[in-house]
Amino acid sequence: MNSPGMTTSGADSIDPVLAGLAGLAPTDTPDLTARLFDGWFRAASLIGPVWVAAGSDGVSFLRAAAELSEDDFRAAHRRRVGRPLRPADVVPEGLEAALRGDATARPRLDLRGLTDFQRDVLAATRTIPAGETRPYAWVAAEVGRPGAVRAAGTVLATNPVPLLVPCHRVVPSGGGVGTGAVGRYIFGTPAKQRLLRAEGAAIATSTPEEGSAR
Repeated sequence: MNSPGMTTSGADSIDPVLAGLAGLAPTDTPDLTARLFDGWFRAASLIGPVWVAAGSDGVSFLRAAAELSEDDFRAAHRRRVGRPLRPADVVPEGLEAALRGDATARPRLDLRGLTDFQRDVLAATRTIPAGETRPYAWVAAEVGRPGAVRAAGTVLATNPVPLLVPCHRVVPSGGGVGTGAVGRYIFGTPAKQRLLRAEGAAIATSTPEEGSAR
């Protein structure tokens, strides 16, 4: 004899949420592994071939293929993002156009793991129009931290997605267009000058070293 409140059917005693798991998964369920892995691939860009990693939330990491081997890129991505990589099935929308210099292309970015300050600095930098430059002090002021010029420079020096967040458009105060003093860049000063010229910024050919905050 059953105790009060119990039924004779075992299925009826299972929590409805758990009981629903017994059915077949719907065909439109997203690939859950896409949340666990980033896809990686090699792509062409204005500075030459680059390694790119991207997941379901957007592009998470980008580095020059000339500077990092495939294995080194994968290791650097794992340190930065904390997710494993697998070959990409698709290229994120707008990415190839952005790497070719199309300023209207806006591929999604995955900046999880960064601090609020880091994300704010990158977001402000992404608003700088092609062919224009801004000083590091402008970036710091734009994010509400005018005294954090060097901290903003450090964020841009370690930008996980250069080219997509155009840190090459940030220059030392008094430098930039017409001076040749474009400052340092994650891909080197000559690459920074090439990118600015490609966007229509008329800069001098000299490359004086800057002791600024990147």
